Amino acid sequence: MTRNLSRRDFLKSSGIFAAAMALSACQPSTEDATERALPTLDTAPDSSPAPPTDEALLLHTLKRISFGVTPAMLAHAREIGLDAYIEEQLSPESHDNSETENFIEKNFETLNMTPKERFELEKFGQPIQEMIEATLVRQWRSSSQFYEVMVDFWTNHFNIFLAKNPCRVLKADDDRDVIRAHALGNFHDILSASAHSPAMLTYLDQATSKKDAPNENYARELLELHTVGVNGGYTHEDITELARVLTGWSATGFRDKNREVGQFLFRARTHDDGQKQVLGTVVPAGGGQKDGEMILEMLSQHPQTAAFISIKLARRFVADNPPASLISKLSQVFSKSEGDTREMMRTLLKSDEFKASVGQKFKRPLEFFISTMRVTGAEIRHTPRALTNQRRQMGQMPLMWSPPTGYPDYADWWTTTSGMLNRWNFALALTTGEVSGVEVDLPALVADAASAQDMVDLLSIRFLGEKLPDNARDILSDYAGTDIDKTLPEIAGLILGSPYFQVR
Repeated sequence: MTRNLSRRDFLKSSGIFAAAMALSACQPSTEDATERALPTLDTAPDSSPAPPTDEALLLHTLKRISFGVTPAMLAHAREIGLDAYIEEQLSPESHDNSETENFIEKNFETLNMTPKERFELEKFGQPIQEMIEATLVRQWRSSSQFYEVMVDFWTNHFNIFLAKNPCRVLKADDDRDVIRAHALGNFHDILSASAHSPAMLTYLDQATSKKDAPNENYARELLELHTVGVNGGYTHEDITELARVLTGWSATGFRDKNREVGQFLFRARTHDDGQKQVLGTVVPAGGGQKDGEMILEMLSQHPQTAAFISIKLARRFVADNPPASLISKLSQVFSKSEGDTREMMRTLLKSDEFKASVGQKFKRPLEFFISTMRVTGAEIRHTPRALTNQRRQMGQMPLMWSPPTGYPDYADWWTTTSGMLNRWNFALALTTGEVSGVEVDLPALVADAASAQDMVDLLSIRFLGEKLPDNARDILSDYAGTDIDKTLPEIAGLILGSPYFQVR
């Protein structure tokens, strides 16, 4: 039976994240007086943990570089060792994801269409729907979990709102040729690919920017969001000059005869060919498209870009407010390696700052959703659309953030009462079989349980990678009682909704 939470005493202060969810009582959705209220766990993970053991560090790392730690992942990492596992994940090409990719190719036909073919579809929303569903399936099913996390990071960094026309027909190409092609590569390469992407150029109105009417939108975001950052030392004059540099950078449309729709095109006649200056770099007159290439090279090597990208990586993988010492380390690696993402991530994951960050990141809705699917071994009975429908209720739908900033990566943004209620209700609905099209075989997960305590231990090890603290374990065991078959769905939902599952 589905239970919808009604009491809202969720948001309790915690040293782990700004507002950690504590398990609260709920009111049954029926008037059956025999039903019991769910127990309250007024505990949260330790905000001052001791330095992690080797096992704790392994689990901590796997949580940060995946969308959910499965038993198979954990067993494999233990077998080969953490360092070897990280290197294995940094080489996604070595993984066999053919089953997942074959599934995507079979079920999402628009991904391999040309932009013109997508545009001509009778079903206007099909390219949007299939891009979202394919993203969720890859995050859920791919064995290249670190790669998919980095795809998500760069997708957010170079954010494009999928529902803005004509992005709905262009984003699939951007996803393949920009983000996925360079997710673990060199920063200049992904920056350049993004700057040449018809999806990005149309999303930020660059495609129509001309010398007699320069549009500053893309120039502004290129500085503020993609490279040096809002505190990167640029002025409005730099934005104006960069907009002049980029005039003529466009994309082919239906009026461009003898050209395939949705390709990068430099329109020389609309380019301002005069001298410009951006962040102290003089761009000589007469350079044409090379003007933009010159500035992209300069921005990719700029010290402020090194710092800005380092901050964002550290915020994603370490803490909402990452330590300055780590930012300094990563900035140095960025400069020395010319923006090599692999080298930066190796440094980050081996740093003392990362090791000390256990429990300091809170799962955003997308991470929570995918991790529940992964740890429970959930299966889709009918269509992947069930993923999308459930995901929509919690916010953070992939590719659907309209501002160019990308989804926030701060706990404070997501720890609203309604947000926590939605997570609670989804966890309980999933484990009680109320999520349409999705099936979880809970009895199989606790087949060896001989007691309530055994059931709680097996579920917590499966979902969390470790046993719950004794106090939480005892509360749930007492609530489960002797009829563990009956209480199994609720116990599973309680663990998935607990503070222990909310951190990553």
